Order: sequence, then structure tokens, then C-alpha cells
Amino acid sequence: MLASAYVLALASAFGLLGIAAAWSGQSLQIVLQSPVAIGVVAALFVLLALSSFGLFQIKLPAAVGNGLSGGPKKGGSVGAAALLGLSSAVLIGPCVTAPLAGALLYIVRTGDVAVGALALFALGIGKGIPLVITATIGGRALPRAGAWMENVRHVFGFAFLGTAIWLATPLIPERFLLLPWAVLALAFGIYAGAFDGLRRTRGYGVLAGSGAVLSLLWGSLLLVGFGLGASDPLTPLGPLKGAAGIGQKAAIQKSDFTKVRPVVGLSSFLDTAAADKQATLVYVTADWCVTCRTIERSVLKAPDVAASLEGVRLASLDVSTLDGENGALMRSLAVVGPPTMIFFDSSKQEAPGTRLVGEITPAALADAARTAKGGAR
Repeated sequence: MLASAYVLALASAFGLLGIAAAWSGQSLQIVLQSPVAIGVVAALFVLLALSSFGLFQIKLPAAVGNGLSGGPKKGGSVGAAALLGLSSAVLIGPCVTAPLAGALLYIVRTGDVAVGALALFALGIGKGIPLVITATIGGRALPRAGAWMENVRHVFGFAFLGTAIWLATPLIPERFLLLPWAVLALAFGIYAGAFDGLRRTRGYGVLAGSGAVLSLLWGSLLLVGFGLGASDPLTPLGPLKGAAGIGQKAAIQKSDFTKVRPVVGLSSFLDTAAADKQATLVYVTADWCVTCRTIERSVLKAPDVAASLEGVRLASLDVSTLDGENGALMRSLAVVGPPTMIFFDSSKQEAPGTRLVGEITPAALADAARTAKGGAR
């Protein structure tokens, strides 16, 4: 009963957030993608990591904790559990930043209050189901406490640091993207015991040692990639492959896009592309859009993307300032906000199924480009 009261209150708080998102519209999207918001959430995860490593403890004051637990009465109260659930929405919300931000952006685009409330309420219920199940089964479902719990805390500390780096990626200069990942991988390898000895007799020791060595090797590769100027942690040696390639298509840069502003300007741009029987890509972006930075750093520079966009006219709509002209152009394109990519065929019609919104992959962009070119006549 206590767990259910906690979860229902938590889900209700999320539902209220969904209503606020639907009512706020474009302003919330700008706030969610601003460097300040991203930096604050990344800093929060760093604090959680430092707490997991034992530098300090994050807990409620004793008086508040005793009040919420029901004081001397055993088991607490339903009202206190509900109050704790409402307040926890603020404290634990950042732990689901990726799905929460995605849901909020979807709600902002639809503007549907009912969808906003129900979607975020469902997210809160989903977060709480494991708690309800565990509380119902009781202590038998939980492992016994012991020294192993300290190791779990430390592992979560590394996970928190990794999350902070991932969130802050759009804010890190491209030249230094691999450096924090390299330091994290090397630190985890040392912590996990890569230098504690090569002979391990127990299965757990063998597994931990293998993971430590792999983390150390990966960190070393990332350091090499950093020296080579790589920017993708998954392909740290990518610059070597690029240097060895012959006749590769040059990577697409943001400067390759022609800036269009008024509706007439875009119409003239599409007319020119249609006269040359070429497809057109209109990229809606903004200076405050951190997702756009990720797209420009990694997605546009992918070799497959460069090859697929060959022969496609590139235009960009910068909505950093949401004035009347930009607003009119966005309404004419049925665009809520950046990042959005719209493909037009040579007849100036939007190619069906090619619109890309939010975070995208190189494969999705390449497929959309090929579809648009295939429809060109």
C-alpha cells in the first residue's frame, strides 16, 4: 500500500509536468535544449557520481526523514509516502533524462494536453512498478547486505560519470570529445583491478579482471584516437581509415548549406533546384539547439551521408531568433522546432516518409536522401 501510494503520487507529478509541457509549447523545447539546462543536468550526474564514490552523502535532513517515515510509528503512513512520491519527481527525474526529455519534446510538438498528461503519468507508473513488486514480495526478494554493496555503489558512480559525459557531449569542443571517455575507461580499468594480478581462480574474479583489461585497452585506444583527432568514441581509429581512403566524398559541413530566411527565399531556392531536376534538403536548426550540434559533428560527416547527399541541394533555416519571418516559414513547413530535416523532390513536393525530427542516425539520413532522389524526375 505504501509503495503504491508513493508510485501514484510520483506518476501524478509527472502527469502535471506533461500538462505543463503541452501548454508551454515551443518555449519548453528551447529550455530543454539550451546549453544551460544540459550543463546543469550533467553537473547533477557528476555530483551523484562523487556521492557514490563516498566523497559526501546525499540524504534528507533527519527531521524531514523522520516526519516522512511516520515518526516513531512503524511502517510510516500513506500520506507521507504520497508526499515523498511527489517530491521525488524532482529528485529522481534527472535519472531518466533521455526518455523524459524525449517524451517532453514529443508532447511539445503535439500540444495535446491529454496526451501530455497520460504519457508522463505512464512513464511514472513504469518507473514505479519494480518498487511495488519488490515491496509486495518483501525482504526475501532483496539480496543480503554486505561489502559487495560498496562495489555496486562505485560501479554506479562510473555509470553516472558516463551519463554526464554523454549528456555534455554537445557542449564539449569536438577536438576533445574522446578525452573524457578515455580517462573514464582507464580509471574504471584500474578500479576493476587490471593491475591486481593476472591469475584469478574464481569465476567472478576472472570476469572482473577481463572487464578491467578490456576497459584499459579501450581507454588506450581512445587516447590514441584523441591524438589522431578522432571525435567518435566508437571508432577511435577512424582517422587512419579516412587517411587511407582514396576518392572518398568530402564530409558535409554546416557551411555547405545555403541559408534561406523568408518564405519567398525558400520558394526561389526550390524553384532553382526543380529547374535542375534536383532534390532539396531543408535543415531547420538554431544556435541554442544542442542536438543540432551533435548532428553537425557526427551525422553529417558520415561517409555514407556524404555519398547519399551528392546531387541534393542543401538549404538551412536558422530559427535562433523566432521572429515573424521565421515563424511564418516554420508554419508553412509544418515545423514545430529544430532539429528538423525536410526533403523535397524535383517537383517541390515533400518526399513522403523522409521527414526527420530530433536525434537521427547517419543511416536514417542516408535512406531519406536516397528516397528523395529516387522520387526526383
